[in-house]
Amino acid sequence: MNLKNVYVTVPGFDKGSPTADVVNNLSSVTMEAIIRVNSFQQEISSIMGIEQYFLMRIGDSNFPNQQLQVQSTFGKFPESSKQKLLLPGEWYHVALTWDLANTTIAFYVNGQLQSISNVHGKSDLTTISLGDKAPDDEFGNGGDFNFYFGRSYGESHDISRQFDGEICEARIWNVARTQEQIWENMYDIPDPTEEPALCAYWKFDEGTGMEVEDRTGHGNNAKVVPYWKASDHVEAYSKTDAELWPSGIEVPKINNEQ
Repeated sequence: MNLKNVYVTVPGFDKGSPTADVVNNLSSVTMEAIIRVNSFQQEISSIMGIEQYFLMRIGDSNFPNQQLQVQSTFGKFPESSKQKLLLPGEWYHVALTWDLANTTIAFYVNGQLQSISNVHGKSDLTTISLGDKAPDDEFGNGGDFNFYFGRSYGESHDISRQFDGEICEARIWNVARTQEQIWENMYDIPDPTEEPALCAYWKFDEGTGMEVEDRTGHGNNAKVVPYWKASDHVEAYSKTDAELWPSGIEVPKINNEQ
C-alpha cells in the first residue's frame, strides 16, 4: 500500500477497546514491516508505532534522514552512522526488537543485524503497552500520541513526518524475535492464527478500500485515513484505489534459498 498523504490507525488499540489487551503489558516486542521509500522526509519518515513511546522511523533532527531510528520511552537508538543509510526506491524488510528485561534492543535490515544495544532500558521499565492511549477526535487530533503507520508527532494536517512510499507485511509480536526467525519469515507468515506470539498482522494487500485486515484473528483491523490539507479540516487529500493500492509490484525475496 502506498502511504503518501495518508496514515493508518488501529481503532482496536484505543484505550478501553476490548481488543487492545493483545498489545498491552509487553515485556518483549518485535515490530517489522517491508518498506520502500520513494522520497525521504527532511527529518523524519514515520513507519509504525507511537511517538515518544515506541516508534520505528527513519531519520531525526541532527541525524541522517535515511537511517533507521527508534524513539522509545527510554530514549533514542542507535547512534548515527552514514554506513547504515537506506536508499530510495529499494525494498527493505526492517525489524525492531526490544527485550525490556534484558535491556536489549536491535534493528535488523533484510534479516541481518544492523544495530544492537544491551543498555536500552532501566530496572523499573518492565513493560510497554501499545493499546492504552486515548483516541483522537473525528478530525484525527486531541488524543494521546497513538499507534499509527505513516504518522507520528503533529496534527492530522501535518505531513512533514509522513511516509512517502509503500508498506506491506507489518507485524507486532510479544517476543523479541531472533535473527533466524526474522530471516525465515520476512515475506509471509503462512498460518498467522497458529502463531501464539503474533499480536497483529497486516499484509496491506487488500487492493481496494480503506480497511486493512488483521490476519491474526484478534480483530484489530486498521483504517486508512487521508491527511487534511489544512488545519480547518475542510479538504483532505484524495487518492484513487489505484494510487493507494499500486498493482504489479513484486517484492524481491532474498531468502529464497531457504
